[in-house]
Amino acid sequence: MFGRAFRTSVFQLQRGLLRCEGMTGTGSSFGPREKSVNQVTLLGRVGQDPQLRGGLGKSSVTTFSMATNERWQGEEGPMTKTTWHRVAVFQPGLKDLALQYIKKGNRVYVTGKIDTSMYEGQRITSIIADNIIFLSSERAGYEEEEGEEDM
Repeated sequence: MFGRAFRTSVFQLQRGLLRCEGMTGTGSSFGPREKSVNQVTLLGRVGQDPQLRGGLGKSSVTTFSMATNERWQGEEGPMTKTTWHRVAVFQPGLKDLALQYIKKGNRVYVTGKIDTSMYEGQRITSIIADNIIFLSSERAGYEEEEGEEDM
């Protein structure tokens, strides 16, 4: 399922990089047509129900938190690290769908870009979502684990 989406994203990235023209590659001075990449892909679970901020209209945004996990083998055994991300959706159709269908615990695949801004003297890093794929409508894996503990 992700294979095709991943290959398409990689192909688009490669095609965009090949189109870079005018790069001299010497020192820190690049030509006027320098291109850069700001692309994020996340696969994880939603940590809170989405919220609509800014009222109704074009300036509104839907936000939610999302957790991704890393697992590795440490000296003391298996290790896990959870990283939380703030996801913001500005696209009119997508922000409405996210608000309506995404719930806490859902598994989602998000692509977008990193955005950093200042708010009340603090640096806030967000993922601006361009695309969201809904992978689950409930926390099936967690419910099965909870059910096994009761037995």
